[in-house]
Amino acid sequence: MNLQETKKEYEEQDNRGTAYPIYVTVQELVFVGVIANGYSVNCPFGDGVTKTEYKHDSYEGTFENKQELLDLCWEDCEDERVDKDNYIYHFEKEIEEINCGYIWHPVEFFLTVKGAEEYMKANAHNHGKLRTYVHWFESRNYEMRELLKEIGFKVS
Repeated sequence: MNLQETKKEYEEQDNRGTAYPIYVTVQELVFVGVIANGYSVNCPFGDGVTKTEYKHDSYEGTFENKQELLDLCWEDCEDERVDKDNYIYHFEKEIEEINCGYIWHPVEFFLTVKGAEEYMKANAHNHGKLRTYVHWFESRNYEMRELLKEIGFKVS
């Protein structure tokens, strides 16, 4: 790591409308549970996600797309004499719609968006859906402000 390059990147990057000094977290969308109909995920930053997923007892896990599940069902049908429309019609009746809740969970933190994006690219195979989120160090976090100032980073 070249500290001078990192400092330059830190000063020139988009702070996403937050106060300096900032830090960037890489967050992963993590399943938290099944949510009852009519309810949604409630979390501190208000950016939890509730989405409908589809499940059938013949297959493990859930599917984000109902048509994907129906197509898979038809692909797995080994009897060529079966009427496709009738087969799909009965299979579709057994599909369960589930409201699944997800939250953005912090994975790592960085001083620059570039560093966070490089991490995401290098570690995508270890995670699900990732994003960056910019935070700021509070004005009374004297330790981080002084540390960043001491090594030459922008703090205001």
